[in-house]
Amino acid sequence: MKKNCPKDFLVEFEAKHDLLKNGLEQINSLLKLRLGQLAARKGIRGRITDTRVKRPAKTWGNVGEPGIDISEIFKRTEDLLGLRIVCNNLSDIDPIIEMIRGDNQILTILEIKDMVLAPSHMGYRAKHIRTELSSWYNPLKMPIPCEIQIRTLSQDAWARLSRADLYGREIPPTILKLAQALSTQLSAIDEIGQLIRDELNQCPQIAKEIKDTDDISPQRLALLYKDKYGEDIFEWSLIEWVHYLEEAEVDKVGEVRNLLDDADMRKDLDKVSNWIRSFPLEDNEWAIYSALVATGISKGKGIQAAKKRIKDNWDEIVAQARGEALSGMPDTIENFVKDLKSDFVPTEALEELGGIQSCFRCGTAILRPEQAAEAVLDFYGNPDIDEDLESLFEELSGENTPEVESVDFSGACQYCGHQMSKDD
Repeated sequence: MKKNCPKDFLVEFEAKHDLLKNGLEQINSLLKLRLGQLAARKGIRGRITDTRVKRPAKTWGNVGEPGIDISEIFKRTEDLLGLRIVCNNLSDIDPIIEMIRGDNQILTILEIKDMVLAPSHMGYRAKHIRTELSSWYNPLKMPIPCEIQIRTLSQDAWARLSRADLYGREIPPTILKLAQALSTQLSAIDEIGQLIRDELNQCPQIAKEIKDTDDISPQRLALLYKDKYGEDIFEWSLIEWVHYLEEAEVDKVGEVRNLLDDADMRKDLDKVSNWIRSFPLEDNEWAIYSALVATGISKGKGIQAAKKRIKDNWDEIVAQARGEALSGMPDTIENFVKDLKSDFVPTEALEELGGIQSCFRCGTAILRPEQAAEAVLDFYGNPDIDEDLESLFEELSGENTPEVESVDFSGACQYCGHQMSKDD
């Protein structure tokens, strides 16, 4: 009970509580993302079922003692933050642990307690991962202890069935034997479930051995893609492909083959892509968008969803490229004029603004003074300046500056302008 905790500890706990919750949510969000990626890449199935910040009375009861420095309590409580991951099969547990180990920018694994191979005396089975949330990634600026429990469905069933009746109590020998027997029986169910999983997950060495009636899996999809298009699919494309197939409730290999072989639908989407981006879909994009179309309530609705997705992605790419190009512009027009007088031109930015275009005859990049001056003034909000930007552009002569268009022939480089004058 809280009344058994020192007041100064309760005050400090209350002050830190929201920050601890924020740290827990950060871990929760990261692991949800990673578990989703792991499911798409390797078919590992796990989900977070419980999260909590340890209650103050429990925290004090575990490590508190008279005279202890309060800050030490938060460091010593191994499960100050807690998450539980429940997975389908025994074979899911270790890949999840390796996923956590690999993401060491935010979490550091300190210890792994294996209670699958060595169950507790009552029969509890799980793996507990003692970790720390790095001080770089939490507002408290100190490592925060976090325990992550990983259980199978059967192990979780035993823990939930037993907790209310057995946890924290003196257990009579007869009840203890029954609890151990229940644990053994559920462990046998885990082993049978794993045999089924292993049988279902057997993947052929070549795509031609995959039958249309087989369930889809990331491995089978990767083989199908390589067999059809002669190259490996990108990992992130595979993740997205799996996601849309699941959303479309496509679960058999034959259904995937039918989607990929739909030449009319690909032709329609290539037209959309050419209209938006001026080039057709790549094969890895086609795999994703064929599944996206299947998520629609009709083929027409699905194509509209794919069209929006292609446009949104392209707009994002264009906006990012434009932002990167314009990052070369000086902060103020005064600095721009100063650079211009030194024969320095931010070529990429000026090209993005339309001040540098291609010669209409040969395609050579040329700087068009009038258009460049208007574009620069517009970029800086049309300020009043004493300088004549158009004249400054016309006077450029540096080795690394763009060629200025021919004075007599608009839109042409000097060479083409000279050639056209001879033709006349």
